[in-house]
Amino acid sequence: MKKRLKYHLNVIGHYLLIGWLIFIMMTILVGLLSYIVMKSNPHFVRGLMSGLSAKFPGATDNWHAFWAILLNNERVTFTIMLVGMIPIPFLYWISYVVTCASVGLVLGIYAAKLGISGAFGAFVLGILPHGIFEMSAMIVAVALAAQVNKALRQSIKRFFANPHYEKSPLDAKAIAVQYVAIVVPVIAFAAIIEGFITPVLLRLVVH
Repeated sequence: MKKRLKYHLNVIGHYLLIGWLIFIMMTILVGLLSYIVMKSNPHFVRGLMSGLSAKFPGATDNWHAFWAILLNNERVTFTIMLVGMIPIPFLYWISYVVTCASVGLVLGIYAAKLGISGAFGAFVLGILPHGIFEMSAMIVAVALAAQVNKALRQSIKRFFANPHYEKSPLDAKAIAVQYVAIVVPVIAFAAIIEGFITPVLLRLVVH
């Protein structure tokens, strides 16, 4: 079990590197594209900014925001795990990539309204504090889902008696331990930051 856990942790480290590279590229690409589009539609941008400002919870709404964020993000990571059980490679990346794109979209909106420095401030104060933990937890979920997916695909190939594929038994216990011990609590910690601290920090940029 110890050896299998070490193997899975090494895989997770590899996926964390890939995942954060994807985050950086998607954020920059979508951010630039949305900035160009939004810059030519100032009235639309003002409406979006008003909507974003209205979404910041007041002190009495922090717990409501925390629970909503927690349930949504736990559902997203659990869905990633479920998608990993579909024997098609890379599908488990979709939710993560969409999340990266949404971050770029938000930054593009802020850049169109507040300028590049404002977008940078929104990223540092409004996304980075909780995003480091939230995105990392999502990447770990992707890494675990990828291992589930690989084992299932190899099992299917062995079922059809293909001798070229090595046996790769799924260590379900190791996967479950890491999901419960890493993904679930890190997502919860990120939700605490996003629900209670991010709104306060982000108002420094928006207002």
